Amino acid sequence: MLPTTVAIRAAASYGGRMTSTHAPFLVDPLVSTQWLADHLGSESLIVLDASVVELPALDGGPVRLLSGYDLYLFDGHVPGAVFVELLDARQGLGASSPDEVRRGAAAIGVTEQHTVVLYDQLDGRSAERLRAALTGAGYERVALLDGGLGRWRSEARELHFGRPDGTFGA
Repeated sequence: MLPTTVAIRAAASYGGRMTSTHAPFLVDPLVSTQWLADHLGSESLIVLDASVVELPALDGGPVRLLSGYDLYLFDGHVPGAVFVELLDARQGLGASSPDEVRRGAAAIGVTEQHTVVLYDQLDGRSAERLRAALTGAGYERVALLDGGLGRWRSEARELHFGRPDGTFGA
């Protein structure tokens, strides 16, 4: 289960591929990897990586969730993706309040005119949690990447590594 607080840590890398100012049209709440590949670079598309790490408790207790930021940096992410920190309320996108969600989204440049595609590196639950927060705050053009980063990677699609400035440090 994901926490009720959703927050953003902006870490975007766009790779210089700006091709269109029109928001890509969504016909389904799931988009294929091909759809995303075809629309990467659109100024009206924002891709969010909502990855977390699940750490099983050695004593059989509840699973602990850790930030997926290191996965974003070192295991790669969709080109242009912005990392969303789901576990740090200080980052500004709180799912408990639509106003907090809108403020957090605005902090990374998401507007209601953008098409937003979400993914994570596990089973999609954290991406779905963020989708629910965004749609609950009034964002209508929000979709999940079908198969998440796992499918993107299995199709040998391009990955970016590190922070937007090309470094790996904190």
